[in-house]
Amino acid sequence: MIRSLDEFRQASIKKLGKISDDPLREYMELFSAATGLSKAYALTNFFEVNSKRFEDLRLLEKYISQRCAGIPIPYITGIEGFWKKEFRVTTDTLIPRPETELLVELILSENRRENLKVLDLGTGAGVIGISIAEEMPSWNILATDISLLALREAKINSLGLKNINFVQCFWLNSIRANFDIIVSNPPYICNDDPHLENLRHEPRLALEGGGDGLDPAREIIKKAKKNLMEKGRLYLEHGYDQKDNVLQILRQNDFFTIRTYEDFAGHDRVIRAQS
Repeated sequence: MIRSLDEFRQASIKKLGKISDDPLREYMELFSAATGLSKAYALTNFFEVNSKRFEDLRLLEKYISQRCAGIPIPYITGIEGFWKKEFRVTTDTLIPRPETELLVELILSENRRENLKVLDLGTGAGVIGISIAEEMPSWNILATDISLLALREAKINSLGLKNINFVQCFWLNSIRANFDIIVSNPPYICNDDPHLENLRHEPRLALEGGGDGLDPAREIIKKAKKNLMEKGRLYLEHGYDQKDNVLQILRQNDFFTIRTYEDFAGHDRVIRAQS
């Protein structure tokens, strides 16, 4: 039974501390999602625990139990921030990571012409393609994924945008058009990587990249030149220790003007190559 909000808050933070390095922040996020109030309210006692608020706190108890069971917060709240907006996410989509924003930042800063055509491969919740579409309304974006369930979420996230479309396909297998830019954050974790256990709630399809983690990158690089316009650009995210191998694959497939980029943590993260 909830005796007081302060008592409930302290007990909840203690529970979250068993799974989280920042239990107070997580409590505030879950509180806001359950009550519809701002995160600041999570630290105060300035609302009456009436019948409506009691139900909110019961929902918060449920959220905290789910989090303590290891479920990531975005899958509990159903949203995750990326670039300049919040995206709907489900267990059918990968949770977007801050380092992936580097792809969006590079594409926007390095390509300023109007009316470019962009292909976003393996779009998931649509965060890359939708972020680019919102920033560059004259560009035309095609976003693809093998998962119809992921595409359903991406379409919901894109409501109101007229310059992005979605197609189900396996990488470039059924793509016939040519593009100025191809971008992808493909799966790149090795199938036997022990870190996959920590990601067990996320779709394996969006995580596992084969024995060395680079099967999707090979597939994309091998076929990308046929779908890139002259001097078109390919942007790929990769694992922190995969830069040299991706460089080798690009050179084997006659890409040039290759440049590598580090993420905000100083890890090798993105490669850009020109056709």
